[in-house]
Amino acid sequence: MDLQDYRAARHRTLVEMATELGVPADRAAAVVDRVIEDQRRRIVRSADPDQVVVPALREEVLGGRSRFPSLAIFVLVAAVAAAFAVTILTGPPDPETVERRAATVPALVGLTSAEAVSALGRAGILSRVDPAPQCDPAGQVLGSVPPSGDTVRLDEVVVVIATATPSWSCPADAAGRVQAWAFLRFLVSGSARPHLAPEVRLYVDGNAAGTADGTHSATSPDWRWRVRDPVVAHAVRPVANDLGQPVVSITSGPPPPTTCGLPTPSPSGVAGAPTRVVLTSSGAGPGDGSGDGQGDGPGLECQLTIDLFKDDGGAIAVVSVTVPGGSGLGPPPWVRTRDDRDALDD
Repeated sequence: MDLQDYRAARHRTLVEMATELGVPADRAAAVVDRVIEDQRRRIVRSADPDQVVVPALREEVLGGRSRFPSLAIFVLVAAVAAAFAVTILTGPPDPETVERRAATVPALVGLTSAEAVSALGRAGILSRVDPAPQCDPAGQVLGSVPPSGDTVRLDEVVVVIATATPSWSCPADAAGRVQAWAFLRFLVSGSARPHLAPEVRLYVDGNAAGTADGTHSATSPDWRWRVRDPVVAHAVRPVANDLGQPVVSITSGPPPPTTCGLPTPSPSGVAGAPTRVVLTSSGAGPGDGSGDGQGDGPGLECQLTIDLFKDDGGAIAVVSVTVPGGSGLGPPPWVRTRDDRDALDD
């Protein structure tokens, strides 16, 4: 990377970071300039210079290779004195100052790696992308380390785990996988538009729930209340796994007869078997004999499941969503009680 481009893009942020580490404001810029100059060769060779400069800046300020042996002592004395003065004169620290020193990793499910890096950047969080070869379209976010919901210091680097093209052969279902990820992004982030039929029939928890306009965004009422809101609410919650978000699995073929103990819809006017998207947030309970890991009745865990049925032209014509916790309940209350209930397809 060009040294001057990096300096122009990151100098202000690095100066703020140095100040947060305890360097006096009138000396922070000089410290940053020195670190950048010391790391000149590594910056030029690095794909992500922050991985070089941030640790070097911390080491420069807090000790180790510091060219000014008294700097660490000066910082420590100044910090103690400042803390004492603040406690005596002004009371507790300013919450805004504390907030600037840390940030919460946002939910990244349904984003591309580029979108995730942008989202983290808006939160003031440094990041890098690590590839995970999979038979899915490249660049789909699988999670992060630390995971979403965690609090990180502003000098920490969050690692975004994203799909990458594998070196091995993949099943011949690439088109279905691309369409499935695009539909997930259509719902969660609105940054993709899959090939949708002009009128898309909807099913919720095994029951017909009207139609949605395939030309509308996922935030329009016909999509939002029946499909988008329950999927997003489930998908963006922090998950107790290493990546902090649901594991997305995509399969093609005939669906099992039941999903979460409810009959799987068999809509007419579709071309063949659906593509099934399962967002696994936790271990599934005992199966229903179908091998889908979706449980067999109330009280047993199931996972959020989306079946995408296509028409003869390859457009998604039917969407069936099964929401965890909805087993045996039919359409959820937010469908049954809306003003457009008379439009529901019995």
